[in-house]
Amino acid sequence: MRLLLIQRRCADPFVTVSATLNEVILRRYAADRRASADHFPWLARVSPALRLSSEVTGAGASRAEYWRLRRGDENGASLRRRLLQSGMVQHYEGGRGAERMVRVELADGNVQYYEGEKGAERKVRAEFASGTVTYYAGGKRAERKVRKEFLDGEVQHYEGEKGAERKVRAEYPDGTVKYYEGGKRAERRVRTVFADGEVRYYEGENGAERMVRAVSAEGAVGHFEGERGAERMVRKEFLDGEVQHYEGEKGAERKVRAEYPDGTVKYYEGGKRAERRVRTVFADGKVQSFEGERGAERCVCVMPGASEDKAAAEKRYKAMRVAELRSECERLGLATTGVKAALVARLLAA
Repeated sequence: MRLLLIQRRCADPFVTVSATLNEVILRRYAADRRASADHFPWLARVSPALRLSSEVTGAGASRAEYWRLRRGDENGASLRRRLLQSGMVQHYEGGRGAERMVRVELADGNVQYYEGEKGAERKVRAEFASGTVTYYAGGKRAERKVRKEFLDGEVQHYEGEKGAERKVRAEYPDGTVKYYEGGKRAERRVRTVFADGEVRYYEGENGAERMVRAVSAEGAVGHFEGERGAERMVRKEFLDGEVQHYEGEKGAERKVRAEYPDGTVKYYEGGKRAERRVRTVFADGKVQSFEGERGAERCVCVMPGASEDKAAAEKRYKAMRVAELRSECERLGLATTGVKAALVARLLAA
């Protein structure tokens, strides 16, 4: 430590204590966790004009050891106060009578930092033995937690008054951001935004949040059902209007149907990633049947649609009408072929 270095340097007859010690060095020493009052007698001997002194006062939980600057026989500013029972240490800065608390060290290793003038010191930061750092905002006795940083890089953000701070957002090193709603200790995740642009939405109370929707960076929207941890995709909507339907448990969802804006519907069978098209139904009623594995499906049957059935019916009606007219011409003894027959057929039809 610096003071110990000074002690060693004092062995040199050409180096004086007055040339080495000053108030800045003594304050730094008193602020160091490794500092000990065992050095104070030495200071009194080698630097009686400027040194550190200690005094124990109080009783019970308030019994404390005070460290002060001392100039000759006069006490100077307080530098440190250690509660003997709890082990808590308070550090001060500022001149005599204006000492303000700047740091509190707790026995469990946690450290709290303060800002503000004497009597109005407010907590602005707390460092925990675990490595977590919490930041605060607000005046004395109204400090509210606004941010919490963890060793793994996670950063949590809070809103609300002191004692009612609620987590509203958590940021992670990979760019993921989670958003929360609800009161303190009842915060529920409502949305997660990933670095690649995907956004997932959740419903349910704290601890039971389940994903209900996922929007990809390309705009595709997946819809999910099921409890937390068992959410399964049941539908996926694309920007071009296609809608895919799925069945099966989480992780084994298989596409069973795809609907298109023009009214076409495709049906599938088979497990996940092995779905093969077995049927396509068009808006006009036409149906195509397929066989074969995925990617090699071949059409094996076509059933005409409503428009094709109508055309066929009209064609059959015309053929039947021609046959009836010919039969009527024969009964009347009229020509059934040639231009004359065609004229007669038109007259009968009228």
